[in-house]
Amino acid sequence: METGLKSFDRVADHYDATRAIPHDALAAVTAGIVRTLHEVTPMPSVLEVGIGTGRIAVPLAAAGVRMVGVDIAPAMLARLRAKHAELPVAMASALALPLRKRAVDAVLFVHLLHLIPDPSDALRAAHGVVRPDGLLLYGRTDHGESARRRVIAGVRDVVRELTGMDLGGQWNAKADRAFADIARDLGAPVVETVLARWTEQTNGRQLIDALRRRLFSSTWAIPDAVMPELIDRLTPRLEQMLGGLDRSVDNEASFTLVAARLRG
Repeated sequence: METGLKSFDRVADHYDATRAIPHDALAAVTAGIVRTLHEVTPMPSVLEVGIGTGRIAVPLAAAGVRMVGVDIAPAMLARLRAKHAELPVAMASALALPLRKRAVDAVLFVHLLHLIPDPSDALRAAHGVVRPDGLLLYGRTDHGESARRRVIAGVRDVVRELTGMDLGGQWNAKADRAFADIARDLGAPVVETVLARWTEQTNGRQLIDALRRRLFSSTWAIPDAVMPELIDRLTPRLEQMLGGLDRSVDNEASFTLVAARLRG
């Protein structure tokens, strides 16, 4: 595994539950991706980079897309094989894809590019295995202004107070810029489409539990020694911010597909 790439094996047992897209929204996401693929060919072949547990790939395969996938996390791939044993997958990095040139009609990244130190490297590798007139596809989830976003900002503030570390933010913006730059260099027009919108519900206690269990990769850099004090400082802030730790709060979310059509 190349330095800097994140394996999600540590959260494989919890991944699907903590990143779930509601059934109707996932159906809309699947249908939207299929529509985009059908603009290229009626029987598309797609490589998903960072296929993980197959959260996106399995519904696409059920819709008739010829899916293959790569990931660096064996426990995540084991979860995928339990759902769809016939779907071809390989242990491989986004930066060294084990496919021949022009092997597929499209390469799909979902919730991955922001995790790669230089996402442009992964996009260049993907371009090498897509046929002429094929697609580079990038899917992201956006969250509206909400209590959840304020909580995440609060975590970053407290971590900075305790350690001087900057956990960063605006992760999608980094991936957006890389995708736009590569598409421009390739002369590939880019189309963004919001495929689904939904409302998530959570409360302060659940958010603290997710932090304590490090369920999200943004928390993995926080030193273990800091975590108890981080939670001690954050808990009263959340209680005040949310009006109680058990009070349910809504978060508006959406899934956007960004597509670049390569030159023939």
